[in-house]
Amino acid sequence: MHLIDGSEAMSLLVGDGSVTSGAAVDVPIMDDLTAFTGDRVLSLDRAWALVHDFIRTGAPGDLGAWREL
Repeated sequence: MHLIDGSEAMSLLVGDGSVTSGAAVDVPIMDDLTAFTGDRVLSLDRAWALVHDFIRTGAPGDLGAWREL
């Protein structure tokens, strides 16, 4: 999950451990596949739960730890 704040900084949510940190996973973004390492990958169920939480609260900080790129 990506977070872009008002200062144009971009952060990625820390992964949930569903994929080992050294493994690479291709994630569909728009019309392309982008490789992410396991330390930035979430399971599908966890990702959907976080999207629902964000829609309900509007608070990205409550979703977990973010790491700025």
